[in-house]
Amino acid sequence: MAQIVKIIFFFIFVTFLVSCNTTKYVKDNEYLLHENTIYIDETKSSDADLYSYIIQRPNPKTAGIPIPLIFYNFGDPEFEKSFDEWIINHPERYNSLKNVFSSKQTNVIYNTEVGFNNWFLNKGQAPEIVDLNKAKKTVNSLRSYYFSKGFFDVEVSLSDTIIKEKQKDIAYHIKPNDRYYIDTIKSQISSAVLDSIYRNNLDDSFLKSGEPFVFNKFELEDQRLLKLYRNSGIYHFKSNNIGFWTDSTKMDYRKEITLRIPNRTITKKDSTYSVPYRIQKIKNVNVYTNFDLANIGAVQKDSASYNGINFFAKEKLEYKPKHLSQSIFIHPDSIYRDEDLSLTLNHLRKLQNFKSGISVKYKENEDETLDANIYLNPLKKYALTFNVDATTSNIKPFGILGKFSFLDRNVFKGSELFEISFQGSFLNVTKDASNSSSFFNAWEFLSNASLTFPRILFPFNTSSIIPKRMSPQTNINISYGTQKNIGLDRNALTAGFGYNWRTSKKAGHKLDLYNVQYIKNQNVDNYFIIYDSEYNKLNDASEDIFGVPLPQDNTVLNAFMDVVLDPNKNYDETHPDSYDEVSDVNERRDILIEDVLVPVISYSFNYNTKENINDQDFYFFTGRIVAAGNLTTALSFDTNSNGQKLMLGVPIAQYLKTEVEFKRYWDFKKDNILVFRTFVGAAFPYGNSNNIPFSRSYSAGGSNDIRAWRTYDLGPGGVENNLEFNVGSFKIVTNFEYRFKLMNNIYSALFIDLGNIWDITDSDLVSDQGKFTSLSSLKNIAIGSGFGIRYDFNFLVFRFDTGFKTYEPYLTESDKWLRHYNFSNAVYNIGINYPF
Repeated sequence: MAQIVKIIFFFIFVTFLVSCNTTKYVKDNEYLLHENTIYIDETKSSDADLYSYIIQRPNPKTAGIPIPLIFYNFGDPEFEKSFDEWIINHPERYNSLKNVFSSKQTNVIYNTEVGFNNWFLNKGQAPEIVDLNKAKKTVNSLRSYYFSKGFFDVEVSLSDTIIKEKQKDIAYHIKPNDRYYIDTIKSQISSAVLDSIYRNNLDDSFLKSGEPFVFNKFELEDQRLLKLYRNSGIYHFKSNNIGFWTDSTKMDYRKEITLRIPNRTITKKDSTYSVPYRIQKIKNVNVYTNFDLANIGAVQKDSASYNGINFFAKEKLEYKPKHLSQSIFIHPDSIYRDEDLSLTLNHLRKLQNFKSGISVKYKENEDETLDANIYLNPLKKYALTFNVDATTSNIKPFGILGKFSFLDRNVFKGSELFEISFQGSFLNVTKDASNSSSFFNAWEFLSNASLTFPRILFPFNTSSIIPKRMSPQTNINISYGTQKNIGLDRNALTAGFGYNWRTSKKAGHKLDLYNVQYIKNQNVDNYFIIYDSEYNKLNDASEDIFGVPLPQDNTVLNAFMDVVLDPNKNYDETHPDSYDEVSDVNERRDILIEDVLVPVISYSFNYNTKENINDQDFYFFTGRIVAAGNLTTALSFDTNSNGQKLMLGVPIAQYLKTEVEFKRYWDFKKDNILVFRTFVGAAFPYGNSNNIPFSRSYSAGGSNDIRAWRTYDLGPGGVENNLEFNVGSFKIVTNFEYRFKLMNNIYSALFIDLGNIWDITDSDLVSDQGKFTSLSSLKNIAIGSGFGIRYDFNFLVFRFDTGFKTYEPYLTESDKWLRHYNFSNAVYNIGINYPF
């Protein structure tokens, strides 16, 4: 009944929005712009790129409702600008308020009304009134667009139609007519060296005979030639040296093209003359390591040279030339190249050792060679930062986080970065094992130290495999984390040594040569408090076998399991169901409380086509493979009673894991974006392990996953259980999310999430419904759907997503679809920034 009331309320609310008067503030003889339409040869066009050339657009709508306009109409643009004016225009209201309130209080009421009124006006959007001048500009814009595509005889007109009171539609009619094509392409290049370079690279030209005459192709060819010449030693070449001429004498819609590049023009004093372009070489490369505009003429007291590059400092050189030269791609006796300049600037910035004003100035010598002068201004060697943040999740509903960091630059005089940080959190957790009455009933602490080298540290020279232009880095890190009243109060000590590099702007690689984590559970006595569903199973078994309940006491529960599992008691024959349940609880407990050493070697590859921060039409791929325990088990000779190899007294985890993730973003313009994401991961224990460590297993659900379920609540497969933390060794997740703008900085999204976790280790603890045995197991994929509201603060996005259980694979066949599709069973997710 409650759900029906909610649905009725929703429809009443939508009806109210639709029925709002959208022309409330449209004056007489004015018209609200309702819709723009483009017709090409009288056929309606849906080309989004074409519509982007329309200058004036209707008020934005969501599901056909102009929400920003409705918000605006709740306000009043003619509201009195002063209290005195308000008194004059509303004497009766003023007098009625004055009888109850003082003059000062009445003024406060007025200011409150002003505040509400301005809020609606500022958050909403004023009605978009038809402006024929803007429409005419759109006609010219569309004509220019078609002209640039080779339709030189295009005809564009407009018409307007009154569709209802004070509302108009605008239509743009385009008649493209015949298109023009490129006929022959000739070149008139005065400098022999330029002509030679041009002809040697003619196959890369964007201009082809027989193709449409498109302006953009000429722009691309202009950029290609500029890049080609400036990367071939032609230092003085500029874009304005290039000219394209056309012959319009032919009448068959084909144009002849002539590329003209004259000689270089030089002006000295009162005379101007031209000379052929020539290839210029670099003579000297000078690096000023502590340049400051305030001391621009200071004497350089220290200097050194490495591989022909000269390094200078006002006092003492703080950077080793051998290492700093790894970020410099301009070399003596090489030809001038823009590419070398760009690489040098990018690599020097990535060192994070110098201020943003890194510059390279070229000086031309009498013999026409060039000197490259590189100016660097170091950042302060030491830096301290402190951050405070708030965190939230379904396991940790609220927490306050503080982080203190210390950074040391140029540690070994090779632009290295050393950072040490300490992070602490006070948390409110859902599973409180401490019986604390305070709101913050848990805490965790993490310390981390990292050392980054801007080069590969390896016994052998790797420059032939990973050259310096790939921005190689070596990363060394060690961290320690401890918890109190969070789960079993896990302590984790982690150390790693690895490399990362980029083979192109889009492709990146990361190799963890060795990463080892030691995990120790400090408070295993809390197991049956944290996992109270396991306690309930033992309690049911006790009532079945002995007819008495059990206290939630770790010692008593362990003794109970020892008794039931004692082979001499024969409970496996007298009470087989309870015996199996107790055996499963005991085995799960042994897995979850076990201390473990996880040594891994991993490699990951990512490919990202995103061009810049504003690019919303791209795709991202990442693949990762992990091998754990192979080397460590080979070096270990210590074993436990189960035959497992040990190191530091704890079992060594041994498994193979592989993961792939693909994300695709489609930009439909006007802040409308469709996102597709899919993830597949599998982990296979072998050798020294029969299972995957809990911390390295897969879980399903949560604010960045399948949002209709909380983290750890879903799976495995079609199993319905009440375990607090469900994990698996195989995972598939696919997400679809459509993002759109509501108004100002407020955005929304509609999403569908699909996926689940399964077991592929053939564990006795998981039933057949929870195992992935064949493609038929995909029938147990769960489906969630929902909507979200996001507020963009520019520096971060606050996200509130509501997920509804759409398909629940663990329910009976007749109840799988939409059984709990309601607000009372929805999951509400709070997150920072987008989920993917």
